[in-house]
Amino acid sequence: MKKNIKIRIVTLVFGLFVFSGCADLDQEPLSLATPDNFWVSQPNAESALAGCYGLLKNALVSDANFLLWGEFGANTFMNSRSWIVGAVEDGNYHLMNGYYRPNTLNWRGFYRTANWALAIEKHVNEMPDSSFKSLAEKNRIIGEAAFIRSLSYFYMARIWGDVPIVDEVIETSDQLIKDGNVLTLPQQNEKKVLDYSLAAANKSISLLEYSSPGTDRWAIQANKASAEALKAHIALWYAARDNGNQQMVTESIAAATSVINNSNASLVDYVNEGVTGFNTMCLGKSKTGLFEINISSDTNESFRMSTGDNSHTGLTLNFPIFRFINASGATPFIDPAYYGNTMMKATERANDVRKTLFFYNIPAPGIPVPPADVFLMKYSHQSKDPNATDAYAQFSESNILIFRLADIYLLRAEANMKSGNFSAAITDLNTIRSKANVPNYTGASSVTALTKAIFDERAIELVGEGQACFDRIRLNYYTGVNWMNSARISQKGNFWPIMPGVISINPVIVQPEFWKGKL
Repeated sequence: MKKNIKIRIVTLVFGLFVFSGCADLDQEPLSLATPDNFWVSQPNAESALAGCYGLLKNALVSDANFLLWGEFGANTFMNSRSWIVGAVEDGNYHLMNGYYRPNTLNWRGFYRTANWALAIEKHVNEMPDSSFKSLAEKNRIIGEAAFIRSLSYFYMARIWGDVPIVDEVIETSDQLIKDGNVLTLPQQNEKKVLDYSLAAANKSISLLEYSSPGTDRWAIQANKASAEALKAHIALWYAARDNGNQQMVTESIAAATSVINNSNASLVDYVNEGVTGFNTMCLGKSKTGLFEINISSDTNESFRMSTGDNSHTGLTLNFPIFRFINASGATPFIDPAYYGNTMMKATERANDVRKTLFFYNIPAPGIPVPPADVFLMKYSHQSKDPNATDAYAQFSESNILIFRLADIYLLRAEANMKSGNFSAAITDLNTIRSKANVPNYTGASSVTALTKAIFDERAIELVGEGQACFDRIRLNYYTGVNWMNSARISQKGNFWPIMPGVISINPVIVQPEFWKGKL
């Protein structure tokens, strides 16, 4: 029977300490087990891997970080109200009262995750093959850990740009202390960070195998296609940050093509599958998933839905899912003045079925609706707590979609556009549009026109999935973001600031130029 549960992190199994660009000794060892008595069996290695997924989940989901990092700042569909106004746009940067909350500035969660992943890679590799059901199973565990490490560094590169690289396993306090001081590491250039992330993705690809929808681990644990999707993203981001590096564009196309051809995933046809297809996609482990964060009360990996602004449900949902209209007092909403609303009013999108599938209470043309009444539905899936009498005592059941097949089609369209293959880009673009009842693209075959078309399609298809901010940076497309300008971008103001506490402990860390003196 379901209980009042929260997002669960599987307990890590020996003395792992936190590392956050500088070491942090305020954490308790997570058990008294040691490497010698723990890394002895496949079940133990699987337990360690489950803990690593739990750490990744915590880094992304706590305080709805993935939305704050990847969605609200794009000013595309979702108006975050107080989480941007007064924090990003007008220069009043308050850590405790604005968009840049302390938890979003602190990269510690990703370093904890990446360090534990590296520990798994090291120790499982050293275990004898006979400890596992097969060599393929041993390789799978190492490959999944490498995927998590790669994804952790990729997020950090996209959020902060230059970050430290920790390439040795941190397991004991002896490794963190020298001459009575906390060890420090300097930041590395973001391209070195991307190289490190890409190498881990390639390692993961070499060790993992493809999977199929319906298998136990599908989408919620990495497989070969998950790693290829990650590589496609890393390579295209690298190209964007390295003057259009064509080798990286080519690598992105190749990885995306392999996902499309070999993953066994398929697109959701919103026209023919309608609400059923949408719900299945959001609940997770569907035919279209490549990698997602599992939210399921059946596996004790859920939380009680609430109106608070510290969860992705509280930051996207409103009445009637919650009890009160404008339940949290500042519920983000789909803003009619934002870029996405204007884009979706284009004649070609008159019959785009995603308008009614993805959003609650989209008005008919010419019918005014209070803005807060229109909100995103991707995190609305829920189950009732059978032990509670309150009708609003609901557990969240919507998975957080990190990579899925439509994303990869559109990513390949972007890469082909950047390689000058406009016809291939348009073909992929039209594939996604056709699933939503949007007519084929008829605009110009040019970088300028296709950049807008591809961004627009990603904006509606992936709304609420934490991609829009990163898409804007990668495409250098800031239409509708009036407070972003070339001067701010040149000072890395399109990246996240670093928590001042990290710099005070580790003085070799340098705040991006734009943020100096503002925090």
